[in-house]
Formats: sequence, C-alpha cells, structure tokens
Amino acid sequence: MMKKFIPSKAVILLAAIILPLNVIACGPSPQKVTKEIVIKAGPEQVWAIVSDFGAMHKWHPHVIGAVLERKSDSDGKETSYRTLKLKEGGTIIQKQRETQAGEMKLGVVMIQGDIAASNYSDALTVKTGHSEGETIVTWVGRFNNKANAMQAPVGQDNASAIESVERWYDVGMLNLKRVIEASH
Repeated sequence: MMKKFIPSKAVILLAAIILPLNVIACGPSPQKVTKEIVIKAGPEQVWAIVSDFGAMHKWHPHVIGAVLERKSDSDGKETSYRTLKLKEGGTIIQKQRETQAGEMKLGVVMIQGDIAASNYSDALTVKTGHSEGETIVTWVGRFNNKANAMQAPVGQDNASAIESVERWYDVGMLNLKRVIEASH
C-alpha cells in the first residue's frame, strides 16, 4: 500500500515563498534583429559616414535632424549623446556606447525614444566585402517589446517591436547604400 504524502507546513511555506520569486524573475524574452547589406564602395568611405554619430540624418530617411552633445553618463564618464528628430514626429535619445575605429564598429544604447521597443541597443559594423570595392554593413539590434512585459498588449508586443526595428533597419540601410553609391 502506498503512503499518502501530506506536505508539512514548512514545505507549504517554502513553496509559497519560492514560486512567486520564480514568476518575478521571468521577464520578456529579449529580441534580436540582424540586417546586412552590400555597398559598392570601400570600407573607409562607408565607415566615415556610419561613424559620424551626429549625422544619422544624412543617410537615414526617417531622421530629419540630430543634436549631438557631450555630457557625463551615470558613471561620471564623458560620453556622446544624440537626440534624433524623427520625420513622423517624436525623438530618440541615444548614448554612444562604443566606437571601435580599428574594427569599424559603432554601438549605441537608447536612453528614451518614440519607437516600439524598450531596452534597445545596437551595433553597426563595417567590413570589407567579398569582392573588391565592396563593403558589408551589418546592423544588429537587441531589445525588448515596448511594454517590457511577457504578456504585452498588441502594438507593444514582440512582433510589433521586431517589425518596427526591421523596418527601421531596412529603410536606413537601403538609403545608406543609395547615398554612398551615388557619391562614389
């Protein structure tokens, strides 16, 4: 005969403490978008445009202006910030996270912005292409949905965040290619 298990008060109390902590520890799943484009120009020419932190409006058609400023971040380190003025209205404020000139990599973190994502950071990388006179630009973004919640409402969910970032990258990279190749 099998003995029936009756949990003690200590087991019940422990479960009551641990189970809610497990639910709290879970958050929205991080999202990632990666886009790549080949531009018919040398990497140095492409890097000169991409690495100009205050000039995104010169190549991204949804950005109509940018204000660049240097100020201390939360760690007291002097850092570049940019406020992008958007064609559709609104702004995005970003902090320059890294610039690795040798690797031709520019990384930014969004401080606040009128986009369908939260906890957003990205990196633009410029590399020599497979053929002479070509460059590969890769744009990788990591973010959460706008609501920053597991059960986000429609329009603030993962699908909306991914669609928004993909559209931002597609439009920006196609115009970057057009601008550079027209001047080449």
